[in-house]
Amino acid sequence: PSRYKRHRSTILDVYKRQHCLIVTAAIHDNYFISGIIPVLNEEKNINRLLEQLNQLGNNAAYEIIVVDGGSHDQTVSVAQKSASVYQLKQANRGAQLHYGAEKSSGDILWFLHSDSRIGSTQNLLEQMQNVLQQEHCSAGFFALSFDSTDFFYRYLAVTSNLRARYLGLIFGDQGLFTTRKAYEKAGGFESIPLMEDWRLSRRLKKLGNFYQIPIPIMTSSRRFKKGKLRTHLKMHKIKLLYLMGMSPEKLAQRYYK
Repeated sequence: PSRYKRHRSTILDVYKRQHCLIVTAAIHDNYFISGIIPVLNEEKNINRLLEQLNQLGNNAAYEIIVVDGGSHDQTVSVAQKSASVYQLKQANRGAQLHYGAEKSSGDILWFLHSDSRIGSTQNLLEQMQNVLQQEHCSAGFFALSFDSTDFFYRYLAVTSNLRARYLGLIFGDQGLFTTRKAYEKAGGFESIPLMEDWRLSRRLKKLGNFYQIPIPIMTSSRRFKKGKLRTHLKMHKIKLLYLMGMSPEKLAQRYYK
């Protein structure tokens, strides 16, 4: 394949309310990283994230794919400036990530949230590759931080990073990346609306160790706008109900209501 893939804009009516953004970047001639980002009504976040990813350097070639079908803002028009656009109809995050991985062509798959910001893009792709070349490494993740210096968010960041490193649970806002080989061996993301990251990371942990890349990833605190403690307790309740056997579909109904 050509080292530099041309951007294109195409809308494919495959599903409806499902959104995916794929960024494929070349580390060198024959090595690609595919970043996969589920999105919904994210015109501002997509724009900011794409601007940052475009700073990866002249050696980084991109294929950007946005899969959209339910946005009511300008997500599609913003993404079409530098992306291929597809439309899906199954509205769950796991299906988005699963579809994105299937559409990607990278040897390394990098899963991001649209409201994430990378601390530094300097030599980023090479550093990700180096992490995955560590002995017995099955996946890597970034050092989570929030867009707030409040103690509550600093506490969440520290515990999230410890959880990923020692308990083998990497969530979507931590920028999970793994080789395609490990991803496929672990069974990939399931097309479920919630807990898809929990389930994949548990299977990846059985294949090897998780390593943290020495680069921070900042995520938005917007999910806590209804109350920090209330939202935090709700998240723990969802995890407890999952461990007790409640299905991801029922959990999603509780979580998103």
